[in-house]
Amino acid sequence: MTNAVDMRDAFFDRLYEYVARDGNVIVLTADHGAFGLKKIEEDYPAQYLNTGICEQNMVSVAGGLAASGKKVYIYAINNFVSLRTLEHVNVDVCSMNLDVNIIGVGAGFTYATDGPTHQGLQDMAAMSNLPNISVYNATDATQTKGLVDISFHQQGPKYFRIEKGVLPRVYTSTDDLAVGYKTVLENPSNFVVLSTGYMTNVCYKVLNAFDENVRPSLVDIFRIRPLNVEKIVDLCKEKNVVTVEENLHSGGLGEKILAALKLGNHKFACTTIAVEDGFYFQFGTRDQLHEKVKLGPSNIFSKIENFIQENLHEEKN
Repeated sequence: MTNAVDMRDAFFDRLYEYVARDGNVIVLTADHGAFGLKKIEEDYPAQYLNTGICEQNMVSVAGGLAASGKKVYIYAINNFVSLRTLEHVNVDVCSMNLDVNIIGVGAGFTYATDGPTHQGLQDMAAMSNLPNISVYNATDATQTKGLVDISFHQQGPKYFRIEKGVLPRVYTSTDDLAVGYKTVLENPSNFVVLSTGYMTNVCYKVLNAFDENVRPSLVDIFRIRPLNVEKIVDLCKEKNVVTVEENLHSGGLGEKILAALKLGNHKFACTTIAVEDGFYFQFGTRDQLHEKVKLGPSNIFSKIENFIQENLHEEKN
């Protein structure tokens, strides 16, 4: 089943409600739009500002507004609002623990037709290493609306990676978003897949193609920082673990999960599925780039199937 709403509009339509009732909510954009954002501009122009294509300046303006008591949201394509602005976010926002919500659209190969400058493969790792910041990776429109509620009620710097377009529905409610993860497909086998964002949608379809006797459970990790380490380690106890993400291996979700499991003395097998470190200069659709980097559904199925066969009958001491 799909949420018949673009995830950008799911975010900004919900944010519109907060803008309407609180004059301290300010929205900045670096000349990047969405239909939902246009409504805020038209109805509440005093709470909206297009800073132009100067993302570093937008971050500094946001820091000043937040220091003056405003609840600030800034919006641009992932790479431009993270990698391009990293020092400004670190110094002007994180060092003072200011209440700035950074909204990035274009995770992974979303903007594959625009080349490597627009590929969001490193932003999650980079932002996750800044002090004081919380990092969220959206999965579907229902969850995205719930993340807006978190952004409003939670203080401090936050980075939200939202998707472009309409994606299948994974969440039916937002009641349990505070824990930072959700089991979206539960099966009795001792295999579990931990995924995030767009890849949770892909994995949901892939895992349903497995025989039910070995079909892994699927857990969506949407709060990347801080990870709910204790709960995730407990969730993976006595299970073989696969992580799947549309990011580079270096600094990605897989590295974070495996490090947590290692520290938790996890005894079962683990593997990661991600994009090999490097630059990708090919152009095409998101699906075409996924095939190029061996992250398409058939690739993921084969990698998980091989992992299951290798560990199905092994006893871990």
